Amino acid sequence: MIKVILFDCDGPIIRREKYFSARLMDLGIELDAKKIHDFFGKEFLLCETGKADLKEELAGRISAWGWDKSLEELLDFWFSGEADADKRMLEYIQVLRQKGIACYLSTNNEKYRVRYLWSMVGLSEFLNGTLASFELGFLKPQVEFWQEAHKRIPKVRKAEVLVIDDTPSVIASAKAFGFNAQLHKDFNSTKYIIDTYLNTV
Repeated sequence: MIKVILFDCDGPIIRREKYFSARLMDLGIELDAKKIHDFFGKEFLLCETGKADLKEELAGRISAWGWDKSLEELLDFWFSGEADADKRMLEYIQVLRQKGIACYLSTNNEKYRVRYLWSMVGLSEFLNGTLASFELGFLKPQVEFWQEAHKRIPKVRKAEVLVIDDTPSVIASAKAFGFNAQLHKDFNSTKYIIDTYLNTV
């Protein structure tokens, strides 16, 4: 019987049409593709695992990126453009919690965006808690992510945990750890998967 469900953030819960860098270019800001790629491939990964602070990493870069407003305004532009919550999923999560299923946000994210989603978007009203990479010190699909997550959720057997994620490698690593895991494609298919687990597995 499934007692805990770990929901990926971007995809299952938050819908994102464009990445932050693409939206900056929509403003007419010309970005150096290599510098942006290097930032998200290096320094940003350190932020996502709690080893660096995003504000400190951005402070010396935003002028070179062509952003002429404040750092806080940049973060608001970034986070608000990636905050479209799927109301159907949130309502369904409420139903699951009413049935006694603990539901957590399981995400590769740095602390400021998680705080924004938790407080400003209001995910705190729907989920039991966060299992974010910046807190755990590891990124999905590293198996250590699941090891740390298992320590922080209520004491349940691995077989009582279901992971919902839209990345195949994450699903594979969660299964290798011993959790149940299913690939998210859209709301209806995910709801069917969860309902099936709750009724028959």
